Amino acid sequence: MKRTDYHRSQQNKHRLVILGIVAVLLIAGGLVFNLVLNRHQRQQAFLRNYPVRGVMLDQTDEYADFNQLQTNGMKYVYIRATQGATFTDDDFNDNYTRSIGSGLKVGVYHQYSFSSSIPDQEQNLKRTLGNNIGDLPIMINVSYYNDYNAENVDQKRLKRRLQELVAWTARYSNRPVLIKTSFANYRALRDLPDTEFMLPRTQTGKNVTFASLTKQNQLYNNGKGSDFRMTAFHGSKVQWNQYLQVLKQNESRKSDLND
Repeated sequence: MKRTDYHRSQQNKHRLVILGIVAVLLIAGGLVFNLVLNRHQRQQAFLRNYPVRGVMLDQTDEYADFNQLQTNGMKYVYIRATQGATFTDDDFNDNYTRSIGSGLKVGVYHQYSFSSSIPDQEQNLKRTLGNNIGDLPIMINVSYYNDYNAENVDQKRLKRRLQELVAWTARYSNRPVLIKTSFANYRALRDLPDTEFMLPRTQTGKNVTFASLTKQNQLYNNGKGSDFRMTAFHGSKVQWNQYLQVLKQNESRKSDLND
């Protein structure tokens, strides 16, 4: 083979290698672009479907700027007040005071205890809250911990205890009570009177008014993620305002009946 033919052959090989690398980069770039585009489209669809979102806070969370949360598109906040019979969240009073006037609707929640007596949990709530019950239904967060799990918690006993706790809380607040729990527990509790439910986003049913969101769906309106646990109202902004109006009307009516 002549030297010129050899060089021409090598140059062709180099061109083919370069073209191959460029093709691979273009394909990879296209795939990345599609992934980013699809992710953005999914996020936008989610934000359209769940325009009313809020966060849950307790003392383990970082400092919350409530005005910034409102600016970022949040509509409400749920603040932990109590857990079990004796525990009070260290940040409750500070969080509650700072949240007032932020433009967010404020809710408070109690972490249910499987072992503490119901009257003791009621007194802990009453002692901690006083009149600071916010704007939304008081939430009872029913989640398993330590040795308590779906296999060893008796559903009938759980229902009896929560029926007692819900009845007291509804009288105390003149509002329905919101139970945040799993779908399995919901099936046992769904016919409790004066009760609404918050379930994982993919689960719906009678009186399920709120959804808890996964990490990937904890989004502000600008598409940025949040480190706070985020939940959502099942409905539009118009339905949210109607929901708040009905809450206020029912609270006023029940208050008049109790006077």
